[in-house]
Amino acid sequence: MKKSFRLILLAAFAVLFVAVSCKKEEETETKPSLEGSVTFDLPEFVLKGDIVTLEAGGITYPDDIVYKWYSSSLLADSVATQRVTVRIPDSIGTFSITAVAQSEGYYSTSKTVTFTTVDTARDASFKGIKYSGKSIVDQRDGNSYQYVTIGNLDWFAQNLAWDGAGVAFRNAPVTHPFFGRLYSWDEATGGVEASGLANGPRGACPEGWSVPTNEDWVDLASAMSGGKVSSFSDKWVGLGEKASAQVFLNDVKLWVYSPDNEHTNDFGWNGVPVGSTMRDNLSFNDYTKYGFWWSSTAKSGTQAYFRYIYEDLSSFPMSASYRDGFGASVRCVRLHR
Repeated sequence: MKKSFRLILLAAFAVLFVAVSCKKEEETETKPSLEGSVTFDLPEFVLKGDIVTLEAGGITYPDDIVYKWYSSSLLADSVATQRVTVRIPDSIGTFSITAVAQSEGYYSTSKTVTFTTVDTARDASFKGIKYSGKSIVDQRDGNSYQYVTIGNLDWFAQNLAWDGAGVAFRNAPVTHPFFGRLYSWDEATGGVEASGLANGPRGACPEGWSVPTNEDWVDLASAMSGGKVSSFSDKWVGLGEKASAQVFLNDVKLWVYSPDNEHTNDFGWNGVPVGSTMRDNLSFNDYTKYGFWWSSTAKSGTQAYFRYIYEDLSSFPMSASYRDGFGASVRCVRLHR
């Protein structure tokens, strides 16, 4: 009798287990996922204290989607709305905000964006560059640029940030005063190739300035090396160290440390490691490791020259890339007056 009772009890448990399992499977099968992915735009870098409006979207089915916003640093409580206006913290730091898409009977899905606040005032978030005391104002947009005289030319001492072409670093225009913009060669030069001292095309530069030619670059190197450099194709050993600045963003050192490049910035040229863009500005590469700057002299019908500084080398080598599809920084020049 005892054995029969145990068998009956075990059978009952088995039936109950199967029933519960089936119920869970049925619940899983009857609760589908939302179609699409949550989207909203917020750059990686944002001006501290700014007010921004965010709009969630991206879910294509069903139609009765409810979006909710969560952020311990931006919102006192969750907010159920597709569009939300928030005040960015008035302090330097890293924060996040999450948008959640919900619909009854469906699994919810979400997106979280982490961003860093910056202060664009001089020597606030961005530190370590040298100021020459000489500047010009681009009449097209009111941007002011420091410049230095090296050799026979005046050189921008910061990267061009004209927004009529190119792309902001990681799509964050607030970084213009720090990093400028990244341009394809065609955008930088207007598709015009050139050679000769101070003979480059205006391209994206302000009136009276031009995109440097190979000869302009050689003039820079000759002055920095005390006349030792006379060829564009040379590696320019030691000049990358002299042309790059030991810069900090929110007190974080940008150039990756290397004993082979101390970033002495002897001439105030202020080279920074912005990196480059690829695939029509869909990817940003080599931030904190490389700086790239175009020459207006073309190598071929599809490629053009640029110079670069690498964090682990003291040199300032040259290379070439596609005239369209590769984004680099631009320094404008003019014949010294």
